[in-house]
Amino acid sequence: MLVKRNTNGYLPSIFDAFFNDSAEISENSVLFTRPDFNVYETEKEFVVEAAVPGLEKKDFNIEVNDNVLQISSEKEAKEEKKEQKFYYRGFCYGSFKKSYSLPDNVDKDKIAANYENGILKVVIPKDKEAKLSRQIKIS
Repeated sequence: MLVKRNTNGYLPSIFDAFFNDSAEISENSVLFTRPDFNVYETEKEFVVEAAVPGLEKKDFNIEVNDNVLQISSEKEAKEEKKEQKFYYRGFCYGSFKKSYSLPDNVDKDKIAANYENGILKVVIPKDKEAKLSRQIKIS
């Protein structure tokens, strides 16, 4: 295996690229990464939270199909700068899709979502009448 040595200085080239490219990122740029999710259960509901700063409510798609909750998003940001003899155009595109199998004891019709301060919160109420297990009598 051939190893290439960085002769540009002390820091490895990955750091050089990061610090040099970061100067071109403006305040309006969207840096899209895969979000972190928290999933927890309370006595009355299941809750899914995602840390997704920089997005808007319209960027999300939340649906339930065949007892599977799917949370997804696509975002494309375009940026242009025109200066004296310089023309710059930047694109940023990102997407994610996360799926969760729902238990049988949830009320799918009352699932609610809220997006505030960069946190998407999906609340899945439990159905009191639905039971996870049942006893079967032998005839």
